[in-house]
Amino acid sequence: MSALRYDIRDASFEDFVVFLFAHDVASSPENPWYRHAEVDYDPRRIASYYIRLFNAPRLLRGRFSAAELEQGFWAIQTGLRECSVRDLIWDRTVPLEIREECVRSMADLYAQLFVDEPIDTSSNMWWDSLAYDWHSGNRARAKGGEDRSMQDVMFATLGKILDLPVESCQKAALHGLGHLHHPDTHELVQSYLARNPTIAPDLREYALAAAEFRVL
Repeated sequence: MSALRYDIRDASFEDFVVFLFAHDVASSPENPWYRHAEVDYDPRRIASYYIRLFNAPRLLRGRFSAAELEQGFWAIQTGLRECSVRDLIWDRTVPLEIREECVRSMADLYAQLFVDEPIDTSSNMWWDSLAYDWHSGNRARAKGGEDRSMQDVMFATLGKILDLPVESCQKAALHGLGHLHHPDTHELVQSYLARNPTIAPDLREYALAAAEFRVL
């Protein structure tokens, strides 16, 4: 299949939302629209749009189906090549403070949208997409620089998500913590368990596995 080319360099925020979510849902999850997409974009503009969307995601409610949201959030986290959040937060043409704010805004994405609509797999796997580089060794705290500073920002954001009163959000945060390999993870998980003594046994077991970086 030939590549579909999109030019969103001058897109408005509304245009960007339509670009992300207003697509027919693929009959096969292995062949979504974005698999064949090539995108021309302005990294700084798109980073600002991600922040705006994550800070106020309720605008998506009732506008797109659950399946459209699921497909769109997979596109955002991994599917759009360099335009995906996973790649954009490492794009040095965008100031670091903007990229860090993009990560921080993801706490609002969970608190305002995923807390009520877990959106199937994309919300649970979100932090797998963003944090796995530390698990695989592609990034390391010992290198310092952005590897360390972005790890700290992700850790703080995951801590906020872990505090949300919904198990799906807590499990998503634990999933990310299990891959992020932050040195304060064990202490954070123990604090979470102390605050939540009645959680289900399987979630408690998952939390303990995350504390030891043993999650898949």
